[in-house]
Amino acid sequence: MEIIPPPIVPSADPSVRFGQVTLTEEAALFRHAMNREMMAFFRSLPPSTHTDAVVFCMQHFRTPFFPAFDYFRNYPSPAWSVIHWIERHDAGRLLLATEEGGLARTAHAMALFLHPLDDHLNDGQLPATHLHLLLRSQAWLRMHAALEQLALGVPEGAALVRGFIDAYYASIGSPPAIPTLDGYGTHFRNQMATGLIVPVLMAKTAAGDAFAAALESAYCAFGIAWRLLDDLQDMAADMASGSHSAIYFCLPAAIQKQWDRPSRRDDRARHDTILTAVKNGGIVETISAKIRAELIQAASAVEAVQMTGLAEELRCLARPFTEVPDRI
Repeated sequence: MEIIPPPIVPSADPSVRFGQVTLTEEAALFRHAMNREMMAFFRSLPPSTHTDAVVFCMQHFRTPFFPAFDYFRNYPSPAWSVIHWIERHDAGRLLLATEEGGLARTAHAMALFLHPLDDHLNDGQLPATHLHLLLRSQAWLRMHAALEQLALGVPEGAALVRGFIDAYYASIGSPPAIPTLDGYGTHFRNQMATGLIVPVLMAKTAAGDAFAAALESAYCAFGIAWRLLDDLQDMAADMASGSHSAIYFCLPAAIQKQWDRPSRRDDRARHDTILTAVKNGGIVETISAKIRAELIQAASAVEAVQMTGLAEELRCLARPFTEVPDRI
């Protein structure tokens, strides 16, 4: 029997990744605080499920437990450090009360945990076991309870929370309204809506609407860049499953039909056709340039509101995309 090797795709290139961010001592301590929120989440579950929940996190999300549990190590730092930088926006002085800061960490930790969990339950990577459903329901309960308290101090805060959650659910089951790379990015802004709630509430509390608008714009741009990077890294899996990623929306219509065809184990010709179109169309370079543009836009937005620490993190992520070589 002929053994057909798997296709060589851009995701096999380890150089397609964000630049390294060197955390400040305070940011590193904040990541520990976010990880403690995850441990508090596990403790909130029925005692008989504690061990299974931690093991699930270690296995499915590749979370290290020794020398210390570090769930957020696998997240680009702006995903969680945005809360730290908002708290210390005023020349390093804490702008939020201790209780508000704790609520913000709880809600944002749960939002970040729920985003991949929901995705993996929805696309079948995770079966709907009792444990997995318990994790989802408990995380949503903890997130929503914390958000309700955070929203009390923000004008129209409760409506803001409801609006973001509605935007999330409206987007996750629908395709982009405009089937282009830009349309795909716009659509993803709504898909990441639950991750926007805490930064926007905190920013409104700390410094008002203009500050919150700058933070929301920057965090959306960062989120789109992160999603585009995931699409480059996951091209093989997306092509096999027929998932419509950023790469799909850059392909000519005829090649999109090839992408949408059911995949077979020996379908090397289909893979080669798609990969040739990706190479000839400069699609990796196009998406990489878009990643850089989103990150630089995000850095500029937060620099304009004196969030220099967050701006530097975003620029660090963008550095590998200054010059994008041919990766296919």
